[in-house]
Amino acid sequence: MRFTPFAKSSCFTQRMRLLLLAFASFQVIFLPLTSPAQENGAGEIVANLATGRVIFCVTRDAIIVAATSGGGEIGSRAPAVLPVSSGRLGVLLGAIEWAAPDMAKATRFDAELPPVAANALRRPSQKPAQEPSEIEDIGVGMLELIRPLVDQIHHKLDLAPDEPLVELILADYVQDYGPEIWSLQYRVRQENLSNDFWRTRILRPAYVQLYPPEKGQPHTFVEADYPANIPQLRLKELIAQPDSQFDRIAHSSLDVADAVASIAAGNSTKARSSPTSDFLRAAIPLAGGNEQSLVMAVLDMNRGFQWLLAPQELIPPGRTQTQRTEPDAPSLRKRGPRPQ
Repeated sequence: MRFTPFAKSSCFTQRMRLLLLAFASFQVIFLPLTSPAQENGAGEIVANLATGRVIFCVTRDAIIVAATSGGGEIGSRAPAVLPVSSGRLGVLLGAIEWAAPDMAKATRFDAELPPVAANALRRPSQKPAQEPSEIEDIGVGMLELIRPLVDQIHHKLDLAPDEPLVELILADYVQDYGPEIWSLQYRVRQENLSNDFWRTRILRPAYVQLYPPEKGQPHTFVEADYPANIPQLRLKELIAQPDSQFDRIAHSSLDVADAVASIAAGNSTKARSSPTSDFLRAAIPLAGGNEQSLVMAVLDMNRGFQWLLAPQELIPPGRTQTQRTEPDAPSLRKRGPRPQ
């Protein structure tokens, strides 16, 4: 990752366009524009994006997640899959690795999320009448991790109004409720203070429930992607239409055939996890996923988080943090699964 101090030059306009293009192509350089008093001391803050596709399947005995890279330039990372807390897994997408010249080392959200979650869940509640859920607690803890980094962005970002800068997907089992999958989407708002010097603030996360589906809707694959404009793998559609290559995978064994038939019928919770993961491991590269970056994990109902295909790069240990309690914590908003 390269850092270049900012200085005005005759190619200023061209440089800004290149930076905006870098953001649009999802290898992001956030460049703070300087006021005269700042020109000698400012530097770049650089965010490396995790881009690609994520597939969940809730089976009879586990939640399976598979992730593969895609949609970014060289240097972009694959979606970060990790155990977040006891009985909970997470996937991080978007701007998840941050560095600047004055930072001793890069801040990696995949390293920081587990201690952030642990601290968030230890907080005393300030709302005795209506205590926030653990998902909300983790969401607010993550917000406090992102905020000081976003505060350093003073350049106009080329983001759609509803496009998240960071997305965190959490999956777990809730007692007396069952499996659930939530997408926590962190968007930003910007204000031009003067002379193209922008104030950037992170908004409270939007909570979108991806699973369970609405009553009467099929229980099948749940797909998410970042950026939103990259094509999905559409595994649900691929197993529903005749295709000789997928048929060979789907009928590679009796157990796999039974699992795929249950998922195709909208009854993924009747499928066993082991043959389902075998199918995903073979089908995702065939559907267009990057086989070299494929990562798979399972959240077993009884045994917790386990790797099926671990990432090549180990997640470094995060810092131990004490997060302050966020007042007026946001409320969850239940929605149906994303359009496929």
